[in-house]
Amino acid sequence: MSDRTSILLIEDNDTIRKSISYSLKKENYQIGTFSTAEEGIKSLSEIKYDLILLDLMLPDMSGEQFLDEISDFCEIPVIVISAISDEYTQINLYNKKIDDYVVKPFSTNILLLKIEAILRRIAVEDQQVALNYDSLTIEIDNYILYEDNKQIDLTSREFEILQSMLLNQGKVFTREELITVHWGYDEFIDPRTIDVHIKNIRKKIQTDVIQTVKGVGYRIEKKR
Repeated sequence: MSDRTSILLIEDNDTIRKSISYSLKKENYQIGTFSTAEEGIKSLSEIKYDLILLDLMLPDMSGEQFLDEISDFCEIPVIVISAISDEYTQINLYNKKIDDYVVKPFSTNILLLKIEAILRRIAVEDQQVALNYDSLTIEIDNYILYEDNKQIDLTSREFEILQSMLLNQGKVFTREELITVHWGYDEFIDPRTIDVHIKNIRKKIQTDVIQTVKGVGYRIEKKR
């Protein structure tokens, strides 16, 4: 991502805040870091951010309260990072329109992948409602795939996997990365499940776009 991509991080744990900040700066993101919700809200009124990383357990207000506070003036994508892993909390926050939920402890590499995927998705949505690749056209919002103008029936999971790779052309996805992005940390999924989904996608489309990287995973070649 560009140096102009700016991320707001609100996290009261010094160690976690510094670790995430360091990793983001290494990837050339601009970052504003704060330990309280009020500081984050003030910064939102002064700086244009592209994404928010939000801890739930803040000293001055909860993450849920923060989301309510900014709901009237802010439509920035939000990734919640929290040690709270219960299903009720996550469902409640998704109903508040967050974009993703990462449970502590987490892999920084996976967090960076999730950030990149959301920012790429937003960029594509801002530019176009459809993504074209060779004879394929994906309608992002409608979960529809066309090949040579003929609609191809994919399951929602097959569509999401294909879309992730099309939005990150050139990147090699390991099976574990695809599982974490599309199923999350809490659910155990056999890595061979990814192979089954890839096999089904390949059966349904004639265009040979998904490449196997032996011993690693899968990718779609980046268009020059």
